[in-house]
Amino acid sequence: MTNIGNRYQISSLANDKVKLINSLHHRKYRREYNLFVAEGIRICREAAENGWEIRYLLYDNSNIDIHMIENLINNVLCLGTDVIGVTSEILSKISHKENPQNVLCVICQKWNHLPSIIKDKTFVALETVRDPGNLGTILRTMDGVGATDCILLDECTDPFSYESVRASMGAIFNVNIIASSSKNFLKWKSRHKISLIGTSLFNSNDYTKTNWQLPFILAMGNEQQGLSQNILNECDQLIKLPMLGRSDSLNLAVSTGVALYESIRKNPN
Repeated sequence: MTNIGNRYQISSLANDKVKLINSLHHRKYRREYNLFVAEGIRICREAAENGWEIRYLLYDNSNIDIHMIENLINNVLCLGTDVIGVTSEILSKISHKENPQNVLCVICQKWNHLPSIIKDKTFVALETVRDPGNLGTILRTMDGVGATDCILLDECTDPFSYESVRASMGAIFNVNIIASSSKNFLKWKSRHKISLIGTSLFNSNDYTKTNWQLPFILAMGNEQQGLSQNILNECDQLIKLPMLGRSDSLNLAVSTGVALYESIRKNPN
């Protein structure tokens, strides 16, 4: 029997639940509580439809369009989620924005393991990526090309940060997030004999001349240094994107998107 969530109001910024949710702006507390925040009706609905555990759903109780979210409220109540009406001041504090969305939800994080089934899959491995906006945008692009597994190597930025979740536009609920050390990742890659394709300015071929046969892993490195030599040494193919102007590189998320869309051009459905 499914537990029905509670529905109630909070009006004080000093409320303990408001303090807890506000603390999720910091990675330390997201890790401690294993929770994160997502904003907007569509994104909250997507989290519920994809089976993510929503702990709380908060909405602006002064919003005249509250009827527009009643279906979402009723759905998450049936899933055991507590639904809380709050003031716009509370929503602004929690979202750390002057003009927040009228709805946000607090969701349990979901981490996955390196998979044992790799047939016909596209993987993206990101090594020590620092920018949460880049990570969220890459997740959105991965979802766009049907890549279902994002492997975060070593100390990457938090995929469940406010900035990453916003940039993903809900794609974070459709992509498996995996954390791994480089050592375990390379052992897994070798055991399953998956083609590892890395980006490098040296000893590399044009990305359009790459063998994108599935399954493969596209490895992308840190925004400043690129891939480490340790990962480069294990790559089966090294690729580069042509740069015809004076700039010597593209934004990490843009580069990842260009490469992934080339891979689906070579692997049409």
